[in-house]
Amino acid sequence: MNVPQPHREKKFSSTQPSQLDVDEGLPGNEIDTGEEQVSEKDADEPLSGPFPGGPHDPSVLKSFKSHVAAAIWFNKERDPLKLQNHSYKLTQWVFDENVANHKFWTYIDGSGLRPLVSCSYLIGNRVVVSAFCERWQPETNTFHLPFGEMTITLDDVFKILGIPVQGDSISVPEGVRLDKTYYASLLSSTLGVTTDEVKIEMSRYGGNGVTLEWLRLRFQGVSDDSPLEFIEFAARGFLLYILGCTLFVDKTGNRINIIYLYFLRDLNRVGRYAWGAAGLAFLYRQLGLASRVGCRQIGGYLTLLEAWIYEHFRNVAGVDLVGLVFVH
Repeated sequence: MNVPQPHREKKFSSTQPSQLDVDEGLPGNEIDTGEEQVSEKDADEPLSGPFPGGPHDPSVLKSFKSHVAAAIWFNKERDPLKLQNHSYKLTQWVFDENVANHKFWTYIDGSGLRPLVSCSYLIGNRVVVSAFCERWQPETNTFHLPFGEMTITLDDVFKILGIPVQGDSISVPEGVRLDKTYYASLLSSTLGVTTDEVKIEMSRYGGNGVTLEWLRLRFQGVSDDSPLEFIEFAARGFLLYILGCTLFVDKTGNRINIIYLYFLRDLNRVGRYAWGAAGLAFLYRQLGLASRVGCRQIGGYLTLLEAWIYEHFRNVAGVDLVGLVFVH
């Protein structure tokens, strides 16, 4: 498969990112190459023929017209993406070292997700992430590079994050009706929230999510002296908080979908789910969205993406990797 090799008048740099506006129309190729021409009008149409400097076989990369690489081919650079990085919020959930929390941490350790608390970059590199998004193709879920294709694998996820990549699927069984009534019931039964509190919190943002701040403020004061039921509620709340800060960061900036509580109902089974596989699939989806020419931001667990890049492309970071700041 041919990989696009666009010529560029300007390139990204870590100090002077390009300011070219990709919202302008894509100009036609002035040279008659016999290849399919692209304009803003037909950018959303499936690729039906060879693309200038890109794929000659339109049967695989059918959405290439709307790919940011298509705009770049015509010298229409995109500014570096805004990174939805919530890792810093992990430091905001503070535990008093003088307060015993053994029961609480037993549940967290059993979930297999505790490594996520201490392996996140506090600051992401917009230029590096944006450059690799330009190479991502959602049809193949791979980075198309000058020497071939590469992708993030489950083995990478396990070695980088240390969380489960095998086990039960993170998928809601058929027959479960995902409506506001179900979300309210799930929130009430798993976190011990009253009906009135459920209505208030769910009404703030459309009914299928809660804010990370709300979770932190409600359960941050847990201790071994708390009732066992509250400790279990707090453990679920903290696990949901971790997921919202890491694997399932979306573009809302401050919320997490309530549906993940479905997989936290039985705290003794949380560690049996393939969280790493679900997080990787979510990142694949976010990379696909970020590869579209009109996209301005990206979600997903970007620490996983960056760590993978630095592991395989040691000269990309341009900094001493030992000095990169992680959450502790």
